[in-house]
Amino acid sequence: GFFAPWSEPRGKGCLLAHSLIAFGRGEWFGGGLGASVEKLLYLPEAHTDFLLAVMAEELGFVGVALVIALFAWLLVRAYVIGR
Repeated sequence: GFFAPWSEPRGKGCLLAHSLIAFGRGEWFGGGLGASVEKLLYLPEAHTDFLLAVMAEELGFVGVALVIALFAWLLVRAYVIGR
């Protein structure tokens, strides 16, 4: 199910397929905060397990890139402080 979610989208690959759909629906700038459809019906535990997929649908590629950049900045700061 992990390597080929589209081979069995209603079985083993259901969660991964819907998270990929959420990424695709977000496009470049997303649909806006709170506008995610996948978190309402299709992704269980969207507030924990599929947080990045929901953020991608709501904030788009730009929002996800910003979140990853913030995590990278936090990691760099932690290394600088630790050093």
